[in-house]
Amino acid sequence: MWIIGIILLAIVGLFVFENRTPVTLEFVAWRYDTRLGLAMLAAFVAGAIILYLPGAIAQARLRAHLRSAEARLREMEQQLKTAAEQIPKITYGERE
Repeated sequence: MWIIGIILLAIVGLFVFENRTPVTLEFVAWRYDTRLGLAMLAAFVAGAIILYLPGAIAQARLRAHLRSAEARLREMEQQLKTAAEQIPKITYGERE
């Protein structure tokens, strides 16, 4: 996995280095001069974060739901064990 990460980092570095054309980014009253490669890299990182956050939130909710379900399961298993201990044991062939 580390090798893939290093290769991707090298490709991204090469991409940023090759796209050195100056660009001006404007948003409302904000103006920023940068290189094209860095602007595209920033847009990629911002998009990745925006896509990651909803998934992370959903995963946290699912983990909480799983912990709750496991707690309920343990409680029900304990109730079943208690109920089973209260039932008299009957063996095959016994007559009352």
